[in-house]
Amino acid sequence: MFVAPNWFEGWLIQFGIFIVIPLIVAIIIGLIIKRKKDSKGLGLISLGISFIIVLLIMMPVGSVFWHYTYEVPSVQEKIITVQEWQPKAGIKYNTEGVMTIDNADQLMLITTEGEGFLNEENFLFQKFNTRDIFNDLKINGTYKIKYYGWRNGFNSGFPNILSVEKVINENGTTNNKYGDYFGVKLAKE
Repeated sequence: MFVAPNWFEGWLIQFGIFIVIPLIVAIIIGLIIKRKKDSKGLGLISLGISFIIVLLIMMPVGSVFWHYTYEVPSVQEKIITVQEWQPKAGIKYNTEGVMTIDNADQLMLITTEGEGFLNEENFLFQKFNTRDIFNDLKINGTYKIKYYGWRNGFNSGFPNILSVEKVINENGTTNNKYGDYFGVKLAKE
């Protein structure tokens, strides 16, 4: 059974992948160059350049490591009933009281149990159908979904829907109206 890391464990893993490993490699490269050239300034410059190069290499490597170590094992299926779609946390009204929602990535699904699910694209899972999933998951409908991830309150992390596996019940539902969700929204007074 998959056990999700808490926010601190996740932070330590990311810190190790993206800071500690590049720093260790950069220090080793910097020391090697310093000994060969016997120059103080060149060692620090080599350290900085090596750190940046290794960091750029570790970005995709670390992302793939995180994906296969944590995201893939966390894939689960669940039966949910859709209560509503609402703007994701962080999408706010501007000073004139206007909010613009351009795509389904900016919406979050809320279930009748009070759980939140994102519906975002994901390259490594080859998921590029957020609009289709938005259309499939109608308010008051009950569905079996496949998702990955876990709720992390520290950084507003939510599970992400991968697919709608099965329609359980669509009695009393209507198609989602794009005008209710996309475009310019005025602040309610």
